Amino acid sequence: MSKLYVLNGPQIGQSYEARDGVSFIGRSLDNDIRIEDRTVSRKHLRIARKGDKYLITDLKSRNGTFFKGKFINPGIEVEVIEGAPIAIGITVICFGEECAEQMMPFLDSGEPAMDSNELNETLVEHRARASLKQLKFLDRVSNTLMEVLSIKEVLEKILDHIFDLLKRIDRGAFVLIDPDTEETTEIIYKSKKPSDDETTVYCQDVVDGVIRSGKPFAVSNTKTEETKFADTLEVLKIESVLCVPLIYHSEILGAIYVDSLERPYGFRREDFALLMNLSQRIASSIEDARFASEIIEVVESLSGDD
Repeated sequence: MSKLYVLNGPQIGQSYEARDGVSFIGRSLDNDIRIEDRTVSRKHLRIARKGDKYLITDLKSRNGTFFKGKFINPGIEVEVIEGAPIAIGITVICFGEECAEQMMPFLDSGEPAMDSNELNETLVEHRARASLKQLKFLDRVSNTLMEVLSIKEVLEKILDHIFDLLKRIDRGAFVLIDPDTEETTEIIYKSKKPSDDETTVYCQDVVDGVIRSGKPFAVSNTKTEETKFADTLEVLKIESVLCVPLIYHSEILGAIYVDSLERPYGFRREDFALLMNLSQRIASSIEDARFASEIIEVVESLSGDD
């Protein structure tokens, strides 16, 4: 594990030597490895080599460090597994020669194997296309949130946008709860499986876990990545899954859920960051809709008193 590769983000396709001792990764110029990504903190990550092991430590970064399906605790050393992606902001890094393979499921080129220069060029082109798609996606979401529609109609349209962006997913759902009782109030879903309904369109264990903890959950390949829901995901034949909470001012309003059944890698790590951003926008809209509904109920009750 002598090299660090950038799989996603502004420097996609680049690689760096992981030297002996301690190295720092971040946005500022004084880092050993500088990542020019505004979602990465100035001093984001510390890498320490101990014998043949590499350990990473999040330096209380603003957007955290996501590894093996969860955010690592700041200040705690975590051993890095060769080939496993590490998300810092919307940038994804990885140790080991097999890291370049992490991007191959998303290229879908069908072409013969490329040399390193050709691969880097292809990855850069891929990122440029992906960035354009993400910008269009956010523009569509923003326009949808401004439309005069019910919250259900808004979420149905946003699900359509998510399916347009994430071509490899098979199912998606918004699971809304009453923050006071924690009971499910509404499920808005979309599935490529005609037999799915609101009781089968998502993994209940994953959604419940995200709502209880308020923390996102993501597995790119359930067959190769360790997860506490491994048995359930295997029974349900889920290949990859991503679920993020809908939180407004520390109050959990539900979750966004997507998965893929036909093949792994239904999403990229940068898509994870995008859905986290989306969840904040949607949570604010849901809270606004709830507030408006409560105002209408109060007005109607006062009218009834008259």
